[in-house]
Amino acid sequence: MKILLFEWKKLWKSKAFILLLLVSMILIAGLFIRNYIYQDIVKSQKIEMYQDHASNVLSQLMGDQEDRREIGEGVDPILEEKVEVGSSLYGKHEELITAINEDEEITALQLENETYDLAIKYHSLEKNYPLSKIDMEDEIRLNEELLMKQLPKENLNASIQPAVFMKQVIQLLLNTFGFLILIVIIGTPMIKEFDDNTIRLTYGLPISSRRMVLSKWGGLVLSGMTWFGIVLLFTYFIVATFGKELPNPFEYPFYTEQMNFILGEDYIQQSIIFGMLYLLTLTALFVWLMFLMKNTLVVHLVILFLFLINFLVIKSGFVYPFLPWSYQELDVVTLQQKQASWIGVFLNIGITTLLLLLAITSSKRREYVK
Repeated sequence: MKILLFEWKKLWKSKAFILLLLVSMILIAGLFIRNYIYQDIVKSQKIEMYQDHASNVLSQLMGDQEDRREIGEGVDPILEEKVEVGSSLYGKHEELITAINEDEEITALQLENETYDLAIKYHSLEKNYPLSKIDMEDEIRLNEELLMKQLPKENLNASIQPAVFMKQVIQLLLNTFGFLILIVIIGTPMIKEFDDNTIRLTYGLPISSRRMVLSKWGGLVLSGMTWFGIVLLFTYFIVATFGKELPNPFEYPFYTEQMNFILGEDYIQQSIIFGMLYLLTLTALFVWLMFLMKNTLVVHLVILFLFLINFLVIKSGFVYPFLPWSYQELDVVTLQQKQASWIGVFLNIGITTLLLLLAITSSKRREYVK
């Protein structure tokens, strides 16, 4: 325990780690301020979007009305239906714009569904509408979920709603770039012991290879978990204190890759579990590479290469929740399915154990003891 605390305290003396914590909190606070400022902009953009849609419908409606005047009313039943649906759709857009403008968010959800129902019918009459039928059906499903929970719809890229903002932070910080920076910063002080030969002091201690490896791994895990926890706790503190006040914000539904819904609370819980498991494996990998290669530059290059390859694989769509390396992109892997994979949990623990055994084997090369 003493050597574990020693390794952890040694890292806390690193200015780079303290700077990482400060920069992370500054980025989170800056993102929240940006989202807060954007609230009126998001509202204006939504109004502008529906105004454009209404203009599109109006131009077609005026053309249909002109055609009806030329041939006479009641002559073409299909044309009559186009005019009727077009008029209703245009009027529904006006109601929707008014509701958004007056911040009647729940009413706006119902009106949006009614608007899309009419727009789908308008599509069936071979008329144009800016959104596809599939997109509108997806929005209707989401709106129905939100109406059941009495939650307003949020812009996922600019929200101050607790669940949505926490998801945005997870997406922007707990990813390839964030984890890469973390492991480089917390791992560098340890690997440098091989560069400056201060590792001799550790090898000279009356401790077993197993204890030495586990103490260094434990120090990395504690540091990684500290950063991980501070990011999430600070995010929650910011958004809970200054964000949108709602009775059940963490019941906000997010679409998964299979187009099912995962609640905000489940998304965050799974992200925490996946993130902690990934840190266990990542730090074990670093410890093994450290004892295997014993060179800061080489280890960093190997880690960078592995991160880049894994990032390209994930972006290509090869994401499986039971594979530990998929957790490098927490948001992506969490949204793969509604339920967490227990196979992934056990496989992660197994791979972590294997990496630590490899590290113990590599650490038995006592060439530093003269």
